[in-house]
Amino acid sequence: MRTLGRRAFVFAFALVALAPSGCGRTPAEEREVTVAAATSLRKVFPELSAGFVAAHAGVRVSATYGASGELARQIEGGAGVDLVIVAAKDPIDRLAAGGHVDAKRARVVATNELVLVGPKGGPKLTFQTLATALPPGEKIAIGEPGAVPAGRYAREALEKLGAWKALEGRVVLGGNVAAVLAYVERGEVAAAIVYRTEVPGASGIEVLDGGKAEWAPRPEVWAAVTTKPRARADAEALLDFIAGSEGQRILAAYGFGPIP
Repeated sequence: MRTLGRRAFVFAFALVALAPSGCGRTPAEEREVTVAAATSLRKVFPELSAGFVAAHAGVRVSATYGASGELARQIEGGAGVDLVIVAAKDPIDRLAAGGHVDAKRARVVATNELVLVGPKGGPKLTFQTLATALPPGEKIAIGEPGAVPAGRYAREALEKLGAWKALEGRVVLGGNVAAVLAYVERGEVAAAIVYRTEVPGASGIEVLDGGKAEWAPRPEVWAAVTTKPRARADAEALLDFIAGSEGQRILAAYGFGPIP
């Protein structure tokens, strides 16, 4: 197994939504909610943020994106974060064990689905045929299981299918789901396992198979307010917004599934 570009695609940028002009507040009076969000949320979160800010004058939201495991490490290292949103429960459990979030107040805010994708015109593979039909010399890409929930879900699915041992030496690891998808877009692998929400907007790829069978894990998006937020009330209000009807509508528009 080898790792290519492990950190080349780690997203770390701020998206700032300002309150409408004329609200009577100066920038110094604005309250900021700092969010650490999984890379798989990079497309939808700006709209979630804008929807929240539109209903909460005087509040702005800044977000940093990265692999869920890496975000957890940053928070453990003292990163100033009010709300964390990750692509699995494990990082939340880890943060709770360290006293960084309250596990009792954490919640699922969305679900997702694994899909097998490949370059258009490439081998017509399925989850069940990966171990036997992957052409000689070709590789598949998944997220790094130790840091990227999509990678852990992918490995779990392949293990349940009895295909992991046969494929392990032909796996290329990505530092987040965007990096995994990029391997396919560049034609460097014959297939990749990513979330369905990664597909819209991707170029030169096609969905080869979906993961809704009994062997397929159901990815869940978890969120929690940290135990030392600088803006607790606003962070909790943002979490309520995401889990509420408008937030769920926005998430659904980007392909996320409902709260179980």
